[in-house]
Amino acid sequence: MLPVEWEVWGLPVGSIEDDLTAAIGPNVGLVNWQSLQWPAAPEAGFHGEATHAEVTLLFNTRTRELDGPTGDHTVLVHVRSIVCDGRQAGEPYAHWVAAQVGLAVTGPAQRS
Repeated sequence: MLPVEWEVWGLPVGSIEDDLTAAIGPNVGLVNWQSLQWPAAPEAGFHGEATHAEVTLLFNTRTRELDGPTGDHTVLVHVRSIVCDGRQAGEPYAHWVAAQVGLAVTGPAQRS
């Protein structure tokens, strides 16, 4: 299998995901949505965020490095990691974003 990279701009959500999933099949792969804008959530103390606002859908793997097949899929929500007054400010925002679509964060935050 050789690596393939394809960029598309301005396509609506739902326009290529089914075809891409079928093409990837049991192989590992990813879709990364960049240049996003997380919405403000004043009631939760969050302001709109564009830096590090990404979502990555991993097919049959759990890392962006495409380490080994796992047989399941993972969604990574990328938010800026900020520590203010000793308190992590980015990670709670990831939980808020997941809750907006009826999901929950299931793993620990990745630290680089």
